[in-house]
Amino acid sequence: MLKRGSSGGIYIHPWDITDEGIDDCYDFLDQSCGLNELFVAGAYHASTFVLPHNPKRLVRWDDGGIYFTPKHARWGDTSIQPALGSGVDSDSYLTQIVDKARDRYWGVLFFVVFHYSVPLPTRYPHTCCIDALGEPHRTYLCPSNPDVRSYDLALVEELLDTYSGDGIRHESLGFGGWNQIALCNKVEVLPTPRDQFLLSLCFCEHCVSRAHEEDVDALSLRGSIRDHLYRSLPQNPTEWDDSAPDEQWARNVFGGQLWRYLDVRCNTVSSLFGEVQNLCNSHDAAFMPFGTRNDRDVMACNDYSLMYPHLKRVSLGATGNDPVAQRTSLQAAIEEVPHHAEPEIMHNQRSFDSSPKLTEAVMLARDVGIRHHSFHYYGMSRRHELEWIGDSRDAWAKG
Repeated sequence: MLKRGSSGGIYIHPWDITDEGIDDCYDFLDQSCGLNELFVAGAYHASTFVLPHNPKRLVRWDDGGIYFTPKHARWGDTSIQPALGSGVDSDSYLTQIVDKARDRYWGVLFFVVFHYSVPLPTRYPHTCCIDALGEPHRTYLCPSNPDVRSYDLALVEELLDTYSGDGIRHESLGFGGWNQIALCNKVEVLPTPRDQFLLSLCFCEHCVSRAHEEDVDALSLRGSIRDHLYRSLPQNPTEWDDSAPDEQWARNVFGGQLWRYLDVRCNTVSSLFGEVQNLCNSHDAAFMPFGTRNDRDVMACNDYSLMYPHLKRVSLGATGNDPVAQRTSLQAAIEEVPHHAEPEIMHNQRSFDSSPKLTEAVMLARDVGIRHHSFHYYGMSRRHELEWIGDSRDAWAKG
């Protein structure tokens, strides 16, 4: 069950833990850092890591994937078989990691990268997003696709049911940006912000079908966008309009067709978020991270009011260039936190140059009422940066 009142957590990959040895890693997190909650990668994207304190490797090239062997019956609902992450060497791999954390009465949540993937779009090309020019997005799955949605729900169900996770922290659960890739990028001059927005729209058969169900002519819009891009992209970049894609533009461009299509996309993503929220509710688990928004935002492609009544924690962040401004911003943010939720904040220990400065930031957040603190990736941090976390442990200590 999700910790209430206070917690100190850290984001960590399963292989961070097993490379060091589960007991040795947990002893350090307990004794040196004073932590009592883990945010474990359940599924992650391809990445390159420098791992300053890893005893087995200093550099890691990782193709991403899931960090458990799929067992749940719900995987039968999708044709997508997940890519197994490197290092998963037995059916009990993740079980051991979770069980030994529970032996210490720690919280265990899973952060999950859903649609941003290198292996899956290659293995299952029918699941890719497809742009207005007909090009498949080779690293992004489409949330309109029924197979993808079933894959998403199987991921969540496995982590909450088989591994009794306290919550799911989502990443890339909607549509992706056109230039979100894991290849050698040869785009020397980026298109305008509005053209990048248009290139990010998916027109796969499932998106087109969903639009048709809501009386939106996606094929006509796709043709208009394609014609526009063929005119715009060959132009001299000095002649481009670099305006941002805002709501006023989206409502009026292409005779209003774009806005109607964006509304369909918002319904697509919102309904998927709603299904994940319902799954989390059925396991008494948290779905996060969300702020205090309680509105429907077509441009952001989500209806936050679906999650708002179920918030268990609300993610906040300080703004401002000095402690006074940061304190003021957090105090104002806390006033917006609903009574049924508790505020949380994440700190990146690597962005500080000393323990006192990290402690100052952590204690500032504590003083305004935040008792749930988490820290950025364990494996990427140097040993002394992790030890700094322990210097601020009073921020989430009981009492």
